[in-house]
Amino acid sequence: MDTEKSLFEEFPPVSTEEWEKVIEEDLGGADYREKLKWDTGEGVDVQPFYRREELEKLTIPDSPVTPGKRDNNWQICQPIFDQEVTDANKSARTAIKQGADALKFEFRVRRTEGMLGGDLQGTAIQSQSDFTALLEGVELDAPSLNFDSGIATPALVAMLQNEVQARDVDPKSANATFLYDPYAYTAQHGQLPKPEKVFLDDARQMVSFCKQNLPHIRCLGIDARLWHNTGGTIIEELALALATGSEYLAKLSERGLSIYNIASQIFFSFSIGGNYFLEIAKFRAARLLWAKVVEAYGETSGDVKAAYIHGETSRRNKTVYDPYTNMLRTSTEGMSAAIAGCDLITINPYDITFQQPSELGQRIARNAQIIFKEEAYLDQVYDPGAGSYYIEVLTDKIANAAWQQFQEIEKQGGMLKAITQGVVAQVIQDSAQKRDQAIAERGRIFVGTNQYPNAEERMAESLDVDYKAVSLKESDRELEIDCENIIESLAENFDLGGKLGDVVPVLLAPGKQLYRAVEPYRGTEPFERLRMETEQHSSTPTVLIIPLGNRKMRKARATFASNFLGCAGYEIKEPIGFEDIEAAIREIEKIKPEIAVFCSSDKEYQDLVEPFCKRLDSLKKKPMLLLAGHPKEHEEEYCNFGVDGFIHRKSNVLETLRELHKKLGIGNANNED
Repeated sequence: MDTEKSLFEEFPPVSTEEWEKVIEEDLGGADYREKLKWDTGEGVDVQPFYRREELEKLTIPDSPVTPGKRDNNWQICQPIFDQEVTDANKSARTAIKQGADALKFEFRVRRTEGMLGGDLQGTAIQSQSDFTALLEGVELDAPSLNFDSGIATPALVAMLQNEVQARDVDPKSANATFLYDPYAYTAQHGQLPKPEKVFLDDARQMVSFCKQNLPHIRCLGIDARLWHNTGGTIIEELALALATGSEYLAKLSERGLSIYNIASQIFFSFSIGGNYFLEIAKFRAARLLWAKVVEAYGETSGDVKAAYIHGETSRRNKTVYDPYTNMLRTSTEGMSAAIAGCDLITINPYDITFQQPSELGQRIARNAQIIFKEEAYLDQVYDPGAGSYYIEVLTDKIANAAWQQFQEIEKQGGMLKAITQGVVAQVIQDSAQKRDQAIAERGRIFVGTNQYPNAEERMAESLDVDYKAVSLKESDRELEIDCENIIESLAENFDLGGKLGDVVPVLLAPGKQLYRAVEPYRGTEPFERLRMETEQHSSTPTVLIIPLGNRKMRKARATFASNFLGCAGYEIKEPIGFEDIEAAIREIEKIKPEIAVFCSSDKEYQDLVEPFCKRLDSLKKKPMLLLAGHPKEHEEEYCNFGVDGFIHRKSNVLETLRELHKKLGIGNANNED
């Protein structure tokens, strides 16, 4: 103890005022609160440093503690991507042997014209026998089973009930979640999956059935991933998730269910974004706010106030080009979810953006979480973020902003009204537009795509992510579904040999009225489309960099130009430099590039641009001439000499590359994304 005391005596306390004085001196007297403030783009601003006294200003009570958590253990969830049931079963058993303790199956149905009953995306579970084959050799209690089943959830709950009975196991041992979220469906598809009264009645019946027959099942999902993957902010993601949960509590309690029973059936599925500390704070804020919502409905039991949270790595920020960078992104995302105390974590494979995920991709994704536990011991520290001034303040800021936006939704009549009146779509699309603008202007960097591209990389032939679906099958039986006892009736019909196609009209009956919708997409897709168009063009345009004059400036601008134009997949030729204009002209005559980029200093441009352009005009095949830099008052003059355009740090990279594509006759660059 004496050693510790003497050690700390070497470091006398420093007041906040003393820190601020040093910072302001370094900034030449500027206010650091404005000069160094980080605009996160997520609806909250971050200051450069925080001190202990900041904790005294927190407005959300008990923020250092994540309510309901007693440890930091979580389940390692392995997504299964196989369409064929036998292949999916094999992948599931392999995942369990290699360390996964949870499985996730995607299962979505659509009603479509021209196909038998509709179609099915994901693992093709068409009947009870398919469900049984899917889970052959897989226990129903460990691992947990997680079905991304959307509006078809009642059918899978019925199949699980039949499986429990067929195996003659204790119903209490079955451990599963079902992502049933009719609100997210409405927002994404622009129409109700069925009348509100009907889908709420289905939800009421599922809650009652599961509480009685499958008590460890959660059948009311809140798919907050949609708000992230369509471009929403952390604040919007949280607020809309809370609004969905509140809608469940309000509407189902009106139908006779207790708040306790409803809340115990709800789970949240969030995306994990790339803002490391903000994501930690987001999940901590989600727990605090959900406890507050449940309390507002009069329920104080700790076990139902504790939000059950699934975190899945973002799809919005993953790239097709330089895909191995996705491994780094998913690793930090998974780590933030683990530190934040998620109950279930899914790390998607790095190659999910462009192909059926490979064995390597799935193995690395799974092993990242195993390292978090077995080597980093993140599961052995309760609430690792607690006590950090930075994380605590972020948690408080995010929680307050999300709560305020949630209350605005409630004032407008709740989640469904906000969706059908277009409020949700407007909010999300406004945020998405700002994010897209930041990517286009490289305010938001994606290494390998809109900055530091490998211009020689080719991905068009590897791209294989088309919508793969199978037609729903029907039996030759005439089945009748009792919608007043939907789970029991579905279970009985499946037990008698009924097919999914027989019952899809009961599961999904979209309304005719259309609403403003939101659509998931990746932020880098516009850049990737340009690259794909270049790859598919008859020949790859050549860009010749022309470094002249001041060696330092020409090198810096040549590197900038190579990165800029490499984002379109053009072939870049970057000589070390040219001694004079004639040497550069000889190289142009030799290579015959489609684009030449003049790189020098602003001062030298005034002497070099005019003679260079005159010499260029004498060539039989003149390339398009770009100038690296922003000459401002000289732009018109240089254009009159023959410069076709300018590229600089304030350029909108995406718009500039689209314009170049158009001039070069590549692809369909006129289309807006």
